[in-house]
Amino acid sequence: MSLGAAVALTTRRVVEPVEGMHRAIARRWFGALGAAGEPTRRVHDTVSGLVYGAIRLAGAAVGVAVDAGLPVERRGADSVQAIVNGLWGDALGRHEERLGITMGVRDPAGRSVGPDCDLAAAFPTATAHLVVLVHGLVKTERCWRGTDGHGGIYRALEDHPALTPVPVRYNSGLRVSVNGEELASLLEEVVSAWPVPVHSIALVGHSMGGLVVRSAGALARAAGHRWIDEVHTVVAIATPHRGAPLEKAANLAAWCLRVAPETRPLGDFLNGRSVGIKDLRFGAIAEEDWSQHDSDALLANTVADHPLLAGIDHHFITSVVTTRPSHPIGVAMGDLLVRAVSGSGRRGADTADVVLLGGLNHFEVLHEPAVIDRVMGWLEPPPLQAVPAHITDGGGR
Repeated sequence: MSLGAAVALTTRRVVEPVEGMHRAIARRWFGALGAAGEPTRRVHDTVSGLVYGAIRLAGAAVGVAVDAGLPVERRGADSVQAIVNGLWGDALGRHEERLGITMGVRDPAGRSVGPDCDLAAAFPTATAHLVVLVHGLVKTERCWRGTDGHGGIYRALEDHPALTPVPVRYNSGLRVSVNGEELASLLEEVVSAWPVPVHSIALVGHSMGGLVVRSAGALARAAGHRWIDEVHTVVAIATPHRGAPLEKAANLAAWCLRVAPETRPLGDFLNGRSVGIKDLRFGAIAEEDWSQHDSDALLANTVADHPLLAGIDHHFITSVVTTRPSHPIGVAMGDLLVRAVSGSGRRGADTADVVLLGGLNHFEVLHEPAVIDRVMGWLEPPPLQAVPAHITDGGGR
């Protein structure tokens, strides 16, 4: 990816609302002065235009300099790319196309592994039991590796003799349903090219990743993909199945800011956030949830109550920041990004499959040892079904 392009894009995106607000305020004041203020207005508009143009040019120049000579650690560059994709990944122009992340499987070193590549070389210890890991908004697959000395779910999977972690990276700024469709197709290709016959698949998603997993499962079943028949478990961690309060607040703030001409540019800037983020408002996972609807309408819930896939065990982990989960502050704030009622799945979910923890925020829950242990218990591969004797001996007794 080009880190310099990310710098230039961010500069331009931030400058636009400031310039628009400046012009709107100036227009009101110069309008009050009438014809007497016209000469001053022309000078002001020329100077301000040059200033904002210079800022954009400086951002582009810094971007070129970054690309030309600044050594950037790969992990840091990947994180910047993930953030840019999460914020504006659905609207990258032709000059920023190289910033876009193409959905794909990643090997243990974080390198992209296409289905047409040598999966045996990328996964030398591949087993028959796959655990697909799908990260959340503005993140990469490295979120599964743990922090502060904890090994994380990825390390636990690496240490398990029967399970193979299959991390996925994707553009989290795209529609959840678009990413769901891409994931469904990707897994069909991966399973077909896997080095050994696949006997079981588990899907694990964090935050937005849980919505992408649900979308992929529904689309795969509707399309008749073979891989979905091997799925035995779905785990969603801190996933906003019923929506995220912060996205609802952003929707309300943008609507209010657009009322006045002076603040309208800020409202437009807020509305410029990616459609992937907007899908989090009410947990949209299917095309019909957003197609033919205004994504910026004020708190308009157009999301259907999609049922969980039959024949698959679904598990939900959610948390609140207060030690006692039933504390009013914890109930209201959830994990700071997702409330417990949203993280526990949509209506119809079996409450026995919901784990509610206290004292953990949205990102801490992913690395909590108790959570890792619980998830690993759910991921245990199902026992292979015994082959009937009449098949192995040709039907004789």
